[in-house]
Amino acid sequence: MKTQKNSQKPKQVLFMTRIVTILISIIVFCTIPVAVFANAPSGLTVSYDLGTQDLQVTITHPVNNPTTHYIYKVELQKNGLLFNTSTYTNQPDSNSFTYTYRFNATTGDTIDVTASCIQGGSKTTHYTVSTINGEKNTSTPGFESIVALSAIIFIVILLRRKQT
Repeated sequence: MKTQKNSQKPKQVLFMTRIVTILISIIVFCTIPVAVFANAPSGLTVSYDLGTQDLQVTITHPVNNPTTHYIYKVELQKNGLLFNTSTYTNQPDSNSFTYTYRFNATTGDTIDVTASCIQGGSKTTHYTVSTINGEKNTSTPGFESIVALSAIIFIVILLRRKQT
């Protein structure tokens, strides 16, 4: 009798292993399509025109069918406070497109923009409104400091070489 119980035990283990393998396979195959087809926007560019008070949000989100897979929501925060949520039912282009939002902002205001895909995934970018002599600020922040620091280091190296 002990021999029969021992021979049944491996059969039960094998049966349970097969059941667990089948269940794991079903779970994996059911979740892969969502992960494969859902994607966050690959690009999110923001610019603000102080003269027209227009915020330009350019979103890059390549999809096969922009009527079923699209950016469905764009949220705008100004200085940390949510002030606009726009929802959409399709994407104007299958790759890249721009939305324009009109609102009042001043130099120094921070704007956070979040674009969300209907099938999952989102991207957020941070923008600070600024100008230089009335023109748009296109400079790299801190660049002047890096140049000045590099010049100081270069001078110190030259002075040390002369002393030795």
